[in-house]
Amino acid sequence: MDLTKINIQPADPGRDFATIAALLTTQETEPSTAESLLEWYGKQSADGIHFSVALSPDGKLLGFNGIYRENLNYDRLYGLYLIVEQESRGQGLGSLLYNNLLDQAAELDARILKFRVRDTCEEGLRFATQRGFTVKKHSIEMMFDLKAWDGSRYEPTLQSLKAQGFCFTNMAELGDTQEARRKLYTLNNDAAATDPGSDGVPPWASFEEFERYVCSRSWYHPDAQFIAIDTHTGEWAAMSAITIFEGSDHAYNLFTGTDVRYRGRKLAQAVKWLALRKALTLGVDTVRTSHNSENVAMIAIDTKLGYVRTPGTFSMVKELGG
Repeated sequence: MDLTKINIQPADPGRDFATIAALLTTQETEPSTAESLLEWYGKQSADGIHFSVALSPDGKLLGFNGIYRENLNYDRLYGLYLIVEQESRGQGLGSLLYNNLLDQAAELDARILKFRVRDTCEEGLRFATQRGFTVKKHSIEMMFDLKAWDGSRYEPTLQSLKAQGFCFTNMAELGDTQEARRKLYTLNNDAAATDPGSDGVPPWASFEEFERYVCSRSWYHPDAQFIAIDTHTGEWAAMSAITIFEGSDHAYNLFTGTDVRYRGRKLAQAVKWLALRKALTLGVDTVRTSHNSENVAMIAIDTKLGYVRTPGTFSMVKELGG
């Protein structure tokens, strides 16, 4: 491959996003489509997202890179994408796209760069490690076979918690109001920041960001956002959400969290059980989820429910000089 003839230019959504989505699907845990990529890209546009493509002399897309704000609560932290099509690997194109990313990172005054690499992808791990990235977190992926569903197994736990004064509902039943969304945001942020293995930084910088990246996304379904409320105090104690991403053949159990004051009372088991029960109505045979490898309590809960482990993802970071 003559790298001097490769043209790296900004991605054109109409021309390139279908191919980029197909490349992403080969490496990400969930599938991407041109439509879902465009939706996410539009949400990120205010925060300076950039996608660039590597085109052959005849205009074929051989690979792409992307840089975007990873978490607005972190100063100058940027997530990265870099994928080269299988037939074009090992010829220097990945290095060319990576150097282009470094130029973009300098323009954005980035301080920390973050890659996600499948834990089964030796060449991706090697590529990132050789460029100074180190493993920050290991996400454990798990899968549940709905054909093994036992609808009666956790009913006693649910009834016991109700007898203790917990109400189980969902965002649709609560009207999906601004007030309810703010409570969901607070519970989500507080639970995530105090989970085992967390660095203590909430995932959402503001309620407005939470609405933009969660509540306004096509995968957000109010009737699949389950909540446990302490009726004695009105406190939101636990939550679990489930969805089907566009182009996927399975449901995905998104974040499950419990307020630190209510942990150890089987509330996570209960809301996860409700999420799995909802999955039965979605026309799929399996449910997937993921956990920080240090969150052994949540991994144990899912193992008890019947989830089995599947290949996961490494989050790799690199701190830039200056």
